[in-house]
Amino acid sequence: LGKSIEQIDDEWISYLKKKYYPLYAIDDQFDVVGKRITNWGFNFSPVPYTKDGIIYLYFVANRNGYASLYKIKLAKKGEEQTEPELVLQGEKTGKFETIHLFRSSIDVSKDGILAFVSKSGGTDVIYLYSIKDDEIINEYRTKKLISIASPKFSRDGTKLTFQAIDSKGYRDIYVYNFINKNLERITNDYYNDHEPTFGINNNQIIFSSDRTGGKYKGKNNIFSIDIKTKEIKYLTYLNSQNNSPTLSKDFKKLFFTSDLSGVDNIYSVEFNNGRTSSIVTKVTKYLTGIFTPRQISDSVIAFTGFNKFAFNLFTKRIEKVQPDSNKAIVMNFDSTGTKWAANIYPVKPKKGIIKYKKQYSLDYAQSQISTSPVFGTQGGAIISLSDLLGNDKYYFLLYNSATVQSDFLNSFNLSLQRIDLSRRTNYGYGIFHFTGNRYDIRDSDKFFFERIFGGFFQLSFPFSKFSRIETSVTVANSDKEIIRGVIARKALLVSNSISYVFDNSLWGRTGPLDGTRTRIELAYTGDVKFSNVNYYSIIADFRNYFRLGLRSAFAMRAAFFYNDGKKARRYFMGGSWDLRGWPRFSIRGEKMWLTSVELRFPLIDQIRLKFPFINLGFFGIRGAAFFDAGSAWDTIYKSTLGSVGVGVRFNLFGALVLRYDIGKKIEKNFTRFQNGLFYQFFFGWDF
Repeated sequence: LGKSIEQIDDEWISYLKKKYYPLYAIDDQFDVVGKRITNWGFNFSPVPYTKDGIIYLYFVANRNGYASLYKIKLAKKGEEQTEPELVLQGEKTGKFETIHLFRSSIDVSKDGILAFVSKSGGTDVIYLYSIKDDEIINEYRTKKLISIASPKFSRDGTKLTFQAIDSKGYRDIYVYNFINKNLERITNDYYNDHEPTFGINNNQIIFSSDRTGGKYKGKNNIFSIDIKTKEIKYLTYLNSQNNSPTLSKDFKKLFFTSDLSGVDNIYSVEFNNGRTSSIVTKVTKYLTGIFTPRQISDSVIAFTGFNKFAFNLFTKRIEKVQPDSNKAIVMNFDSTGTKWAANIYPVKPKKGIIKYKKQYSLDYAQSQISTSPVFGTQGGAIISLSDLLGNDKYYFLLYNSATVQSDFLNSFNLSLQRIDLSRRTNYGYGIFHFTGNRYDIRDSDKFFFERIFGGFFQLSFPFSKFSRIETSVTVANSDKEIIRGVIARKALLVSNSISYVFDNSLWGRTGPLDGTRTRIELAYTGDVKFSNVNYYSIIADFRNYFRLGLRSAFAMRAAFFYNDGKKARRYFMGGSWDLRGWPRFSIRGEKMWLTSVELRFPLIDQIRLKFPFINLGFFGIRGAAFFDAGSAWDTIYKSTLGSVGVGVRFNLFGALVLRYDIGKKIEKNFTRFQNGLFYQFFFGWDF
């Protein structure tokens, strides 16, 4: 038969569906009537570009968690379809913060210049990418236009049209002239004008709009506008939502998507001298939706189709349809009437303030560990609340540091923090009270008791979605007791810190799988009242995640912590969150380094337990193989310690990650393994 088992199986299942399902009997399926180009992910806006006789489709897609630009070589007859290639990585830097998948298309000029839109900073930016040189050659941005989408080149490549929203909130059509660097606004009203493309010449723009009048009032139809005279004409008049207009290669047909049958399919109408005929023909009849069609040759059209819970690229041969067939629809342009106008409601102006009533809800509850120049290393349960807009956030940190039952009531630690995100410069403030036995000691003592309380103020300024600079001021009263009841050291600590943070990580069920996380912090802490404490701090933490597959990754971490000065606070290490296998907080020193590597992979996708009275399901159990190394010291370096092992992670209800590790500890500068295995059960996200 010359077909694979999979193709034969698809055709057999299609035959059965057409036989027994009414809708399948009259509509087509993508894999049966059409050719699949991509197999998974979210793939949109295919645009053809021919090089050395080979047709490539350039498109935007999210295939690994990040929206990016891809290309794929179209297979010729008898060839197997190749996999897409990454052209430009998106959503990892401030330059390409967000490449819009669902609301913006791309275009390629005859000279091989690809135009696409990405969010950068507070607005969208049009980028021009040279296919030949494989680099960004130009960009266009203006503070006047907040949202931009769907750029399209003119035939000669000298102009670019696109839709945009300004500060008034209206979506209109614009044209940018590359020669004189002039931006011209083509429409300026409250109608929803979108997806423009050039018509028969540089003076005609074809677009979709809801300015339809008459009996189909408010429907999206296809219009044309003369740039010079601003005259607008109907190109379609249908009782449906019609979008994504695109002209054929010979400019004799206008293709567009329409939900005339209840589902978006491709339709066409004859196009001559800037006008359309009254006969519309149905090009496709698929059961699920079609988006962003584009003709790639005289007889083949490419598009995005929704199939099996994904948006994939397909191609289909264009069949010739006779005007008198039952696939043809007749439009009556005589009944268009006048365009609708918005209702005007007279309102008497009143001066006053409308108070926004905030409603808070739980964001998450989880474990957290942190290292600070003032508080040292600490961890506990953290609860986050925020309002409906997400601008007002509260964080509650709670844990108990008691080691014996009699100290339980006196060893509660609490921190309350509020963060305001309503402006670009975010600020936060809070209060805290920490008490309990500390292991920040010299070797001659076993521990001391410390009570520290105070407040703090923070500022954060984002450079982009992924990077920011933070600064904070903390004032804390610290009472240190080596013998309980006798204060050995009092201090009024003031700490100033500044840090740089970069984070473009992509998270899975138990922790990050892709991207980079970096934090570099400088701080100075001094006792402004008694001069008992005076030291500076350097903290550097770098984490990188290399994607091995859709759900597996290789994670690396390198961290360095440095305190130096009078009575410098010690850092702690040990436990499930850093140097695994070693007792919690058993490794301590004013200087500390840590490195970890970990292989993260899916272990069990689903476990179901069926009881007579209830069914329980556990999903997304992940595995890990890890290696840790690190050390801590004061003035003289002691010994390098480490651990190696495997573990299981389980996300409980999306709020808490349970961890169980088994491994061997390495001691004496990596010269020997300790006897026996360690078994460690705890909670917390992967680093």
